Amino acid sequence: MLPPGLLTVPMAALPRSAIEFELGSGVMLRGMSFGGAAGQGNVIVFVHDLDRDLDEFGSLPDVLAALGYNVVVFDLPGHGLSDGDDGEAFEYGSAVREVVAQCGGGRIGLVASGRLATVAASLGDKDGVVAQVLIGPILDPELDDGSVRAHAVRMVLHWDGPHMVGTETQRFFSHLIGEKMLVFNASIAEGAHMVPLVPTVQAHVELFFKRYLIRSS
Repeated sequence: MLPPGLLTVPMAALPRSAIEFELGSGVMLRGMSFGGAAGQGNVIVFVHDLDRDLDEFGSLPDVLAALGYNVVVFDLPGHGLSDGDDGEAFEYGSAVREVVAQCGGGRIGLVASGRLATVAASLGDKDGVVAQVLIGPILDPELDDGSVRAHAVRMVLHWDGPHMVGTETQRFFSHLIGEKMLVFNASIAEGAHMVPLVPTVQAHVELFFKRYLIRSS
């Protein structure tokens, strides 16, 4: 049985449409929007890890769209259906910042995983990104392009153990500035796609965005 408050909306019933972002370099990034178009109210942007694609998060985008948020998932340059090649690490950070800027018009939530969570540390209130969920984050020096760390409210989901002493999670968590919280659950160790499959973790994500990112609808 799902915990009280969790939605059971049939995922197939949720509206979705193809979306494109043209970068300043001319590279076209492709993805999907759920529940509304970018630039229309509050948006939650999903950023997958390197060597993954927008499907990394499983049904989590659908779950958040069912709560009333506009949700955007996209493939990084050289990944999935997006144009471009695997390039210099700084290009990924630049691409994420451009997508976030094009999703402006309201307060922005961000969900990032693995090494791309390093980019999230430099996005925050100054960019309109007020709330972030970071899944299995890794502090990647190649993606840390020297951008100033930014304040945002962040929840880190990890599987490094309840004490995480000397772990990658501890290193990343110490790097963050602003309000931050930790959620440990060993059941999500297989990756970000497990988050919506573990009811207690899904509930943490839902409640986090309900508290820190007002719905558009």
